[in-house]
Amino acid sequence: MSHTGSELATDLVVIGAGPGGYTAAIRGAQRGLDVVLVERETVGGVCINHGCIPAKSLIHAAGFQKDIRGWNDIGIETGEVSVDFDAVQAWKNDVIEQLTDSIRAGLDDHDVRLLGGTARFRDSSTVVVEGDRGDRTIEFDHAIVATGSEPLELPGLGFDNDRVISSREVLQLDSVPDELVVVGGGYIGMEAVTKFAKFGSSVRVVEARDRVLGMFEEEIVDTIQETSEMYTDGIYTNALATGVEYDDGRPVLLVDHDGTERRLTADYVIVAAGRDTTAARDRLDLANTDVELTEKGYIATDDQLRTADDNIFAVGDTAGEPFLAHVAYEEGKVAAAVAAGDDAALGTDFLPSVMYTDPEVAVVGQSESEAREAYDDVLVGRVPMSSSGRALSANKPAGYVKVVAAPDGTLLGAQIVGARASDTIAEATLALELGATVDELRGTAHAHPTFPEALADAADDAVGESIHSH
Repeated sequence: MSHTGSELATDLVVIGAGPGGYTAAIRGAQRGLDVVLVERETVGGVCINHGCIPAKSLIHAAGFQKDIRGWNDIGIETGEVSVDFDAVQAWKNDVIEQLTDSIRAGLDDHDVRLLGGTARFRDSSTVVVEGDRGDRTIEFDHAIVATGSEPLELPGLGFDNDRVISSREVLQLDSVPDELVVVGGGYIGMEAVTKFAKFGSSVRVVEARDRVLGMFEEEIVDTIQETSEMYTDGIYTNALATGVEYDDGRPVLLVDHDGTERRLTADYVIVAAGRDTTAARDRLDLANTDVELTEKGYIATDDQLRTADDNIFAVGDTAGEPFLAHVAYEEGKVAAAVAAGDDAALGTDFLPSVMYTDPEVAVVGQSESEAREAYDDVLVGRVPMSSSGRALSANKPAGYVKVVAAPDGTLLGAQIVGARASDTIAEATLALELGATVDELRGTAHAHPTFPEALADAADDAVGESIHSH
């Protein structure tokens, strides 16, 4: 890396230090490149600072509320339980700090230069970083754009309205609200229900479509709704949020619910209607490059994450859906390797999705309905978690495990609803990546008692030989 005054020259500049960006920076350095990483806010990006990690930390803490009530069922008398929410938030922030410190240490260990500021392209080989101490010009051989996304604003529900907040701000509340209204019944909205309902809030959900969690099969949604009232009470579907008014300082959400106007009063209105890459992309001045956009406005890339501009790559949310941190991680690794001269490409065909409701939901590959559209006949195995010795011994019997396979036994997908689904899905994902069959899954010895045993039992059920499915 060379530099003169306010000018730098480097092999690779990475714009954005979220999951895709910091991964790309470290992988590029591991492959021998000089790397400059530019971040306008905080290392770790949305996932670690304002999304995945703090959200799951609060869900974990909130989960103890339900678990403690269940302890009485197994003979442990807990008495009255109270929550010190300030202490919970302090613990959550400590988790974030530990992770960001680890990322910074990794960047230092690999001699990645971290610059604070906002980057924009001057041309296809130069970026200008605007920071508090003035502008820095960086000449590069390759650039990786990893600028992520921001919460989507809805007409009439902009975040400049008092007490109308995004999924980012809700993680910073200094106390548990009595009442919340969530606009959006996707996984972000339903995870908000999970944590705050368990902390004691009354939470209502407004969803414009005819059901919540449209990205999952109805069987999955039905199962979690049957398991807990917090996913049924106060959920309004076919309901369009049209604006907000105020009553003594409290927001009142205006909703067109199947032609009937509803007025939902709460302490806060959480808008969780999706993510938007527009603002982050516009700051880049991509018009000064040969980068092209897709019809949906994402940066167009090939399977090596290269854009239409040979010098520039894009990874993570800015390259399009799915907006998942683990997708950004994989894309960052590939883009950096290609920038270093490797013939790498995205090799994963199976991307797991996880939702941290109660019980958890995790899916990978094809659903049963998708498989039935592709094949005349499919093998389907399904076992209830209540047949799992580990689930029963953990007092978490809700949910099921399902595997779907082609007529020749090749695994096509898996769906898990239940405790530790987010962990168990890893085995199913690996099996799919390796092209495993039902026989290979059911023939793999699983430690007993464990949650993943249910995968093998579901595979047994697919061929009519389940020991525990009844």
